[in-house]
Amino acid sequence: MPEPTIPAETLERIAPAGSSLDYALRLAPAQRRGALQAVAAFSAEIRRVPLTVSEPDVARAKLQWWRTELARILDGGGDHPVAAPLAAAVRDHGLPGTDLRALLDEADRVLDGDRPATFAEQREHAERYGAAPLRLAARILAGEDAEATAYATALGSATGLTRNLRLQGWAARHGDSDLPQARLEEAGVPGQGPLLQADGQAQPALLEALAAQAQAIAPLYPQAARQAPAGRARRRALHPLTGYAAIHQALLAEIRRRGPAELIRGRITLPPLRKAWLAWRGRIAAT
Repeated sequence: MPEPTIPAETLERIAPAGSSLDYALRLAPAQRRGALQAVAAFSAEIRRVPLTVSEPDVARAKLQWWRTELARILDGGGDHPVAAPLAAAVRDHGLPGTDLRALLDEADRVLDGDRPATFAEQREHAERYGAAPLRLAARILAGEDAEATAYATALGSATGLTRNLRLQGWAARHGDSDLPQARLEEAGVPGQGPLLQADGQAQPALLEALAAQAQAIAPLYPQAARQAPAGRARRRALHPLTGYAAIHQALLAEIRRRGPAELIRGRITLPPLRKAWLAWRGRIAAT
């Protein structure tokens, strides 16, 4: 009997051709790819709830349904199209329920509007919750390997904070920012009032806060690279994670090069061919 797979339309939504996730998944061995796709699909389903459901009570109900569904998945069942492939991944690779539940905990935090007080607190959240998908991926790719888990956590923190920074333009256009409170205060961003000027440009203080945030994230990539497991074979097994992080490091460099004002005007992206090369090369820059 063939292993259950993620529906094609779901894969196209979570990892469209030319996306960072698409190139990372292509690097994975064929026998591991289905499990990685299942983790990615589950993560995407959870993360989209607070971003796409406008009514908080409805969003909380959806997350509670997912908690119940996850319990069924961990027992080998479940009704959602993602359930059977994820249950197979849990069975075959011993995926820990703690990291799967961490995705739900993070979605609850976003829904509640909790803003970290400091960058250190935001980084701690990123390591505990945001890095969970990469830890699960490391378990699939490398098995129970404490060094691989630590490496995945460091990479997941850096990439998660980069994705969050990339979304700040969208957040500002909707009158909000979830940068750390201390970062906003240091830059002089007012606690109340619009973040954009009448002409749609960002307040200068917000641009300063975004630039400072990008500068704080940048060292996390070389720090993570230094945590890569010893041994060429072990590092090769984690190539999909390293390639994924290399794309995000390049994205962060592009954000810094073009300046935070570009984040306000729209999303900053990398050309697909450059992403493909970065992922294949799988190397994190030292600076």
